Amino acid sequence: MHERIRLGAVEVSVVCEGYSAFALDDEMPGEDLDWAAERAHTPWAYVDDRSWAWHVHAFAIRMPDGVVMVDVGLGEFPPYRPWTESVDRDAALTSVGVDRSDVVSVVHTHLHADHAGGSVVADAPRFPNAVHHVHPADWAFFGAPDEIDGYTARRPMEQLERSGRLELRADDHEVVPGIRVVHAPGHTPGHRVAVIESRGESLVLTGDLLHLPVQIARPEAPSSHDVDPVEGARSRGRVLIAARDAGWLVGVSHFARPFGRVGTYGWDGR
Repeated sequence: MHERIRLGAVEVSVVCEGYSAFALDDEMPGEDLDWAAERAHTPWAYVDDRSWAWHVHAFAIRMPDGVVMVDVGLGEFPPYRPWTESVDRDAALTSVGVDRSDVVSVVHTHLHADHAGGSVVADAPRFPNAVHHVHPADWAFFGAPDEIDGYTARRPMEQLERSGRLELRADDHEVVPGIRVVHAPGHTPGHRVAVIESRGESLVLTGDLLHLPVQIARPEAPSSHDVDPVEGARSRGRVLIAARDAGWLVGVSHFARPFGRVGTYGWDGR
């Protein structure tokens, strides 16, 4: 579990659903990386000399008018089903003081199942009072016939569209006062980051713009997780430069230690 943080007048909690080991051989193809040096620099990010710790985090932002979720964690379908059957996602929520009925908005950075799968449960909206915000490019992309249903939450989320609880809007905009979405494509066509601002303090939640700390120092390197690695690198560089220049706090969905800043030479963790 992670300590909640204060950002101006709002509170940000990490909803953690655990982690799994991912092979380093599959990361950043074509790059010559000294993984031993990376493990020495950020040992918390690795399981052993061959794998890194892929955490599943969502973020709950307590606002004056209710809770806004940025991503919602795993669903109940492949490839995560064996894991999710042993995960009590409501317990993860209540451990940070959030009831499902408290949530008024859900910002989806993208529609992969480890970020958006928790939108529905047992064929019903998991957050009965929430509007879900999705970039229309992701909605269209994951609705294509050749997409693998097990990796996307699109099909289960169609009931949200039928019930009028889905907002598809392409422009960068405020979802609620103090939280805006910014298009950062590449990982998926509609991938977004969320920027939270309160009393002169700012936090950017990166979704899958980042997976490993080394990407902060080398944003131009391709990621094996991106459907468009060139566009993904371009978005990553743009957001990280903005975060560095403005001194934003950064929150990363898959880091074992999710909060830090972009330093001169890479990741400065909290």
